[in-house]
Amino acid sequence: MSLRFLAFTDLHHEPSVFPHDAPAFLRSILSRGKEAGASFAIQLGDFLHTLPENGWLADEYAEADMATYNVFGNHDTDQDEMPRILEMYRLERSYYHFDCEGYRIIVLDPNHNFVNGELKHYAPGVPQGKGYVPPEQIAWLETVIAEAPGPCILCSHQSLERTDGIANRDEIWRIICAANRRKPRSVILCVNGHHHCDYCTVINGVCCLDLNSSSYYWCDVENTLYTRDIYEKYPISTHCLFYAKPLSAVITLDGGGKIRIDGIAGDYITPISREELLRVDQRRLSEERLCSPSIRSYEVDLTAGTVTII
Repeated sequence: MSLRFLAFTDLHHEPSVFPHDAPAFLRSILSRGKEAGASFAIQLGDFLHTLPENGWLADEYAEADMATYNVFGNHDTDQDEMPRILEMYRLERSYYHFDCEGYRIIVLDPNHNFVNGELKHYAPGVPQGKGYVPPEQIAWLETVIAEAPGPCILCSHQSLERTDGIANRDEIWRIICAANRRKPRSVILCVNGHHHCDYCTVINGVCCLDLNSSSYYWCDVENTLYTRDIYEKYPISTHCLFYAKPLSAVITLDGGGKIRIDGIAGDYITPISREELLRVDQRRLSEERLCSPSIRSYEVDLTAGTVTII
């Protein structure tokens, strides 16, 4: 029982803010998935900034030559309320599941924060935090895992593995671990975007993939990499390391506890020294999570609990 799919994240289409050609990036990513024989493509959030003039790209994605799915990111509702974004992404609600090739793919929406003691979805005027998965969604998750026809893949914008990811991740891990105790490999993979990082590990028999952005990395420290005209036209560039080509991953599950992640090597649009990279990338959790314009390729053995960079 094998499955191959394409994953990408954080395309951030907004031409007035970001200099990269997001539509061309998307077409390149989808072409890669089609050539690899992927059963579907899934974008893991922050796909586009939802000004009315940008919504056409969501239509192009939905009408691609392969099945496509969306995950809500923390920036998807920066400029529009939830009903408009659901309509744009052709969804009934922001969390859902679908089955493919005997696997169940579960999409979570952790983009909620407490406002005056009440858990609210991110929206214009709602402050953002680490992001919570609401209680009703957690109860739903437990049910859809228990009723799944086969192994489950959890997709979310924020990480279930990182300490700076989903705020109430422990509640979700209790569900995952309980399901895997009842039936081994009920949940085999968690994949996320948001952190613009490339990292893969195995926790409690589950592969956790922190997927790099398809387009850039955000640094809290200002850089001095670009020309004056770039900074004047795109002020956000002072905090961005832009990638020269789009990043994505082709993920293959063999049904026997092996997962292969085919990444892609890339470059920054402007060279950066390691010394400068270490200066500006002060958000990294470890040396293994240092910013890179690439996604590494991995072989994961869930039985042995190992991750090998290939």
